[in-house]
Amino acid sequence: MSLLEVKNLTISYGGGAPAAKDVTFSLEPGRILSIVGESGSGKSTVIRGILGLLSGNGQITGGEILFDGKDLRKLSKRQMQKLRGEDIAMIFQDAGLAMDPIQTIGRQFVEYIQTHKDLSNSAAKDLAKEWLLRMNLNDPQRVMESYPFELSGGMKQRAAIAMAMAQNPKLLLADEPTSALDVTVQAQVVYELQKLTEQYDTAIIMVTHNMGVASYLSHDILVMKTGEVVEYGSREQVIFQPQSDYTKMLLAAVPKLERPEEELRGEHERNEELLAVKNVVKEFAAHHKKQKGVVAVNGAEFSLFKGECLGIVGESGCGKSTLARMIIGSYPPTEGEITLQGKQFADMRAKEQKNFRRHVQMVFQNPISSFSPRMTIGDYLYEPLKNYEKMSRSRARERIEKYMTAVGLPMEFLGRHPHELSGGQLQRVVIARAALLEPDLIVCDEATSALDVSIQNQVADMLVDLQRQWHLSYMFIGHDLALVRQVSHRIIVMYRGEIVEVMNSKDLTTDAAHPYTQVLLEAVFDVYEDREERRKLLERNANDSREDVPGCKFAPRCRYATERCREEDPKLREIGEEHFAACHRLAGLTAAEGGAGPETGK
Repeated sequence: MSLLEVKNLTISYGGGAPAAKDVTFSLEPGRILSIVGESGSGKSTVIRGILGLLSGNGQITGGEILFDGKDLRKLSKRQMQKLRGEDIAMIFQDAGLAMDPIQTIGRQFVEYIQTHKDLSNSAAKDLAKEWLLRMNLNDPQRVMESYPFELSGGMKQRAAIAMAMAQNPKLLLADEPTSALDVTVQAQVVYELQKLTEQYDTAIIMVTHNMGVASYLSHDILVMKTGEVVEYGSREQVIFQPQSDYTKMLLAAVPKLERPEEELRGEHERNEELLAVKNVVKEFAAHHKKQKGVVAVNGAEFSLFKGECLGIVGESGCGKSTLARMIIGSYPPTEGEITLQGKQFADMRAKEQKNFRRHVQMVFQNPISSFSPRMTIGDYLYEPLKNYEKMSRSRARERIEKYMTAVGLPMEFLGRHPHELSGGQLQRVVIARAALLEPDLIVCDEATSALDVSIQNQVADMLVDLQRQWHLSYMFIGHDLALVRQVSHRIIVMYRGEIVEVMNSKDLTTDAAHPYTQVLLEAVFDVYEDREERRKLLERNANDSREDVPGCKFAPRCRYATERCREEDPKLREIGEEHFAACHRLAGLTAAEGGAGPETGK
């Protein structure tokens, strides 16, 4: 018997054209349905409509929603409120928007549990910590004491998922719950969602643009385009025998780790050093005197060369974004030096620091956060040219047109406001603004993770084209290994604040040597992989420990760890040409004991 039946559901905003039209599907207990499609296809509108959480002037104009035999459209506001959280829970894409910024995670989590369950404070806290641990948040007490802004995007998302799953709902609506997560945590979340259906018979609707996740997790898949269903069937039918050209396009757009040699970026000629990071440490103070401070980056050392794209990968909380913010001057290093063309930001006077910022631009993960809703796109692009080059609007227009053309956007967009553009279009505008000042370095911090796979490919190709045209230099931070490999010349792998491997990106799938890098590669979901083999991998890595040990930080999770690993911290050594790794097991591969560090690989 179906737990949920959606019949001819039609939803409109402000009386305009339907955002979802005649959507029909059903879902039984213990089964998972994935809804896939590009941004604006109506995926999120459908699940928000089910839960009665349509934003603004959105309203259901037709159809039925039957849950457990009840017509949800006929329930009172109070009945719907009771249903939410107890029987139906939702995980939002941006966990930060679902959390109160002035309350700790623990207080919000306990309040949420006690709203729906008759538990004491102590029991509710224990349940919260249990689920935070299951989401691989290895220090649940610290997470409970933290405010949302003190957690990375991935950590916030895991906390939000733990909150929703702690209620063991009959139906879980998940709106892009893994898009902001790194590959290993994504794998862990997918495994927990799968176990939820097996242990509690929970039905799940998963909205996602990750076709690999949809292929592994789903029993059925529904494909949407511009508000309509273009394909609906079992996972086997949709993935292996797609009928719609649109479905075939989505499958073809999935970034692939294995690519032909001619599609990979070759080695970059390293003549002129642009950025030098030398023994950089960043420690954040603890909340309480009894706690230790958090070392977010520990001894990072590398160089980035003019015209090069340097990729940085690693799990959420590994220090990628902290390192990026130190490079652009937002955070001062606790120790070490960061120099751009021989100059340190910390040594500069205020006027010099302002000039420095025009030479280092940043593209953030969430494009909408870069805009003021009151400013037009034209205002947003003109602002840096006015501030730094004192340009008039007429002179600035020519420069703006050059970069709008480069990112594939029409000049008519200049009169629009941010809410009138899609996420992919907004990210293109952000990239155009970053390039407008013709900086020495552009830092892309998860710049494509919130975008659809087809848009991701377009943005990645555009970044490569821009780099070739204007000899730009990039630091490209990401958790999609296939995409980072596609864009980068070299890749740095970070784990818990430390660099554990550095290599040419073209060698990632064939020569990755550090056990952690191998774990990252194993965690990538492939659309056509064997689901039984994937399940074995998920089970093997399900209880990975994150405990602290005196030696190698990865030792508690490493399948090759020895006593030496748990006692002695390995140093980054050269293990091959332009290839460095921090691993005792690989020490015998070094050309010479105590080989050179990555900063010498010029």
